[in-house]
Amino acid sequence: MKKIKKSLCLILVLFTLFSCCGAAMAAEEEYDHYPQILVTGFGSGCVKIYYEDDPEQKSLFWPFESERFIKNLGNVGEYIGKALKDENPDILHSVIYNYLMDCFGMLGLNPDGSSMEGVTTEPVGVRYAGDGKYEFYYDCRQSPLLIAKDLHKAVEQVLEESGKEKVELVGSSYGANVVIAYMYLYSEELDKVDTVLQCVPSIGGIRFLGELFSGNFEISPIGLCDFIDRMAGSGIIPEFFYIMEKSGVLDLLLKTLVVPVLKEAVYYAVVDVARDFMASLPAVWACIPDEYFEDALVFLYGENYNDPNHEYARLISEMIYYHYNVANKAAEIYTNAEAENEGLNMALITKFGIAAIPFGTGENIMDDGLVTVPVSSFGATCTTYGAKLPSDYVQAKYTDRNFMCPEWNIDASTGAFPFTTWYIKGLEHTQKNADYLRLVDEIIYKDLDVFTDPNRPQYLTVSAEDPEMLEPLTAEEESEGIFGKILNFIKKLMEIPRMIFEKLLNGKEISIFK
Repeated sequence: MKKIKKSLCLILVLFTLFSCCGAAMAAEEEYDHYPQILVTGFGSGCVKIYYEDDPEQKSLFWPFESERFIKNLGNVGEYIGKALKDENPDILHSVIYNYLMDCFGMLGLNPDGSSMEGVTTEPVGVRYAGDGKYEFYYDCRQSPLLIAKDLHKAVEQVLEESGKEKVELVGSSYGANVVIAYMYLYSEELDKVDTVLQCVPSIGGIRFLGELFSGNFEISPIGLCDFIDRMAGSGIIPEFFYIMEKSGVLDLLLKTLVVPVLKEAVYYAVVDVARDFMASLPAVWACIPDEYFEDALVFLYGENYNDPNHEYARLISEMIYYHYNVANKAAEIYTNAEAENEGLNMALITKFGIAAIPFGTGENIMDDGLVTVPVSSFGATCTTYGAKLPSDYVQAKYTDRNFMCPEWNIDASTGAFPFTTWYIKGLEHTQKNADYLRLVDEIIYKDLDVFTDPNRPQYLTVSAEDPEMLEPLTAEEESEGIFGKILNFIKKLMEIPRMIFEKLLNGKEISIFK
């Protein structure tokens, strides 16, 4: 029995040692490239947040437990129906506010930037993911400037563990905000970086957040059509709404029925949540576009937001500094870094072809459902959703090379890095597929530009045959027009009986709107 106990103890000790040294041991794995550090976006790269008296982390605030997230959601739907029926937004306001605060409220920060009493996080840091790739985890509620200091420690750790002289940095969405803050704070140490690839960066801000936090709220009919398209996935409902939008019926319906009630109930509930919770998060302020920034400060903090005695003076001062010295000068920071550090490469991936969240007063600029093309490309010229540039439009810069989108809705030549900016159609902001991940590696490890490989041109799209593949984007076929849309809608309606028959024949559950 003693031998068994000793053996078990030895196994336990070895297991503990392996767990502690696993990252370092894995980092010694042989690979023929610089180590890659991935700084993911808001949420996906966040450390776990939980009650500090719950070491087993069973009561997580982040990532959300599905049970917490859907709790009482059915009641919200019930009250929406009642509010619309009685045309009384007050019925819905408190229900939505309480629901949102129950889901998100404990994620807020105190005015000094600390977590609420009783709430804590797991340690920030970097984890080895194999093949020379590391994932950086951080408290995604905090300022990019604060997180950048932890990223600096991660870079030093990876260099030491790998024995390499440089790293590759990949920032995605809010992770790009962190990377640009790192480049700003540690500009004298960028000789340790080989390539910086920013994927759909939100550094220039998210229009929806800017409009929401500055007191604007509308429903975009075109955005709503595309939003329903993505939710339904059948192509039938969107055709119907497209026809309604073109005829003006949809706009009339929204203004006379839905908006008056939902605007007061939903919007003001969200604004109250914003004031009581989201306004305390530096990460949110880091994603407010410049054109809305000052108005948002006044709207959420009051006219005296710059008072040094304001409750959130420290946070406000920090975010004003980040906004004007880092976010607004991102392209300059990148350009200077590339010029001053021989061998440092800068590259971008942006996405397009998906309408934004269907709320806001601004035009529905071409984007990936969250970040617009001009923001994620640092200045590319583009149209509104579904439109084209004028037929006589002439490419603005570098006219000896073709930077025009085959669908004639983007001119990449006006972006900060036109030779190393790829545009992918059909992938949502956070969406990835297998070929997208391969493209990231090829840009980093092969030092690609958009003219290097004909299979990796500047404009790509998700393959119709294989959703895991990307293929070169070709010119869009001529639009079928409104009558063609109507005919197509009728054809799809006629397909419903066949779809039902096939599902019954195959013994599958019937779900027309998958």
